Amino acid sequence: MTSFGRVVDRDPLVKLPAAALAERVAREFAAMVAELDAGMYRGATVYHLRLLAGAWIMAREGAVPRATAEVFEEALAWRFEPVRRGSRALAERVTALANGDFERDTAH
Repeated sequence: MTSFGRVVDRDPLVKLPAAALAERVAREFAAMVAELDAGMYRGATVYHLRLLAGAWIMAREGAVPRATAEVFEEALAWRFEPVRRGSRALAERVTALANGDFERDTAH
């Protein structure tokens, strides 16, 4: 995952949107993120969510196979679940946002 992180961070057109998606999910699930970070290390959750978002962005661009992002999502859920039950929801939410599988709130 570390080397994949370097790939995500190399391109600002991947890095910045991936970071925005990770931060959004972290805000939506703030308590869960705090629990995960306490069980791993400070910033671990957002870091891994950012890599997942980057994988989906790169997959949508054709830079990596879609299967890469799918496996990354499952690996992340596998990493988070033992630390905090139900945390699979974070990986699923990043995936949904990165793929546009949600309804946009246009009320604001």
